[in-house]
Amino acid sequence: MNKSMIIHEFKMISKSKKNNLFIIALISIILSYCFLVLPSKVTPDSFDSMEMEQEIKNLEASQDGKIARGATGFVDMAGRSPYAEDAYAYKVQSRIVTAFEDQNFNRFIHLRMKGFGFNEMNISRDWMLISNAPFPALDDGRDHSLRSLRYQGYLDANIPITYEMIEQKTALQTIQNFLMGTTAFMILFCAIYFSSDMISKDRQHRTILQGIPTGWYRLINIKSSVAFMYTIFILTVLLLLATVIISIQNGFGSFKLPVPVTQPSSDTDHFGYQFSEYDTVSIAKFLLLALGIIPILVYLFIRLNAILGLLFKNSWLVLMFGTVILFSERIYYSRTLTELFGIDISNLPLTYFDFGRVISGEKYYLVHLESITYEKGILVLLITILILEIILFVVSRIVNKRRFYQAA
Repeated sequence: MNKSMIIHEFKMISKSKKNNLFIIALISIILSYCFLVLPSKVTPDSFDSMEMEQEIKNLEASQDGKIARGATGFVDMAGRSPYAEDAYAYKVQSRIVTAFEDQNFNRFIHLRMKGFGFNEMNISRDWMLISNAPFPALDDGRDHSLRSLRYQGYLDANIPITYEMIEQKTALQTIQNFLMGTTAFMILFCAIYFSSDMISKDRQHRTILQGIPTGWYRLINIKSSVAFMYTIFILTVLLLLATVIISIQNGFGSFKLPVPVTQPSSDTDHFGYQFSEYDTVSIAKFLLLALGIIPILVYLFIRLNAILGLLFKNSWLVLMFGTVILFSERIYYSRTLTELFGIDISNLPLTYFDFGRVISGEKYYLVHLESITYEKGILVLLITILILEIILFVVSRIVNKRRFYQAA
């Protein structure tokens, strides 16, 4: 009987017009991003050789002017020599352009690590990073440290470096950046959307389904399992589609490529402030950690939807409340907030919905709360699932099959 119910549920969820239209929309978004947005996207690592050549010409004219004025010495008031600094910049930038034109990207990275040729104006304006930043200078220093570590990681990986790798446009890097951004919430929204009507849709067939000789709680578990497997399957197909398209355009990348991570330091300064330390992990490890937490989050929202479905008996209300819960952290988020109603936010499951930032350590850095870790996130989410299971069992006893299917 269970096998027949599973097959039946798979047919129902796969033939759902609502779900199929949503999948078509997701495919359209992926195709639009891959063919329209990504090719023309300018990242902070993008390089404009013509713009730098113009800067070199300006430097050259400026240097000629200094020579004509005799302003080539050391300025005591400034404590530096502008002429010598510009001469150094002229040499480095000229070599950067040459390395770029020769496609010698190993040398290009070596030279660029000296601090030239970055498109600083195109740094992502992330809502979390710019939200009441208590120490903007620390954010700038962190960006520089992470970028230097990433570039050094390219050199240490001993792989052929391409310009697409530097721009972080290869398939693996695109997926990694997707998971580390707010866009990762789309994965959890898929779970909410696909499972929003897994229970309520049966109210359209009351007389048939009320007579099914399957326990009510078992039936809910079957529906949850099918929704979970369907969600994972669709996400996998969409991931493969994006990977193939981007790989054809910009290359697959390498699992050895570095992903910068932030972690608490064991040292504090004499004021007692604890600074952060920076390191890198491979994309392979990052993706494995993501694969460890995504199924847990998907299952959590599906079981949450099961509870909401029993209480509201309306798929749109379930979708609305599930989405509100998913994005509820934005209501109270602040770079200086570490507790909510006296509860450490590292103990709240909402903190770990933004799982990409948890893996990279950025979540810890944003609020400077070292108790926010990947391991604790797994523990908190599993405890949350256990609580949801207890609540679902109780609610399924209160809102039993007869009460659920009775006419409103």
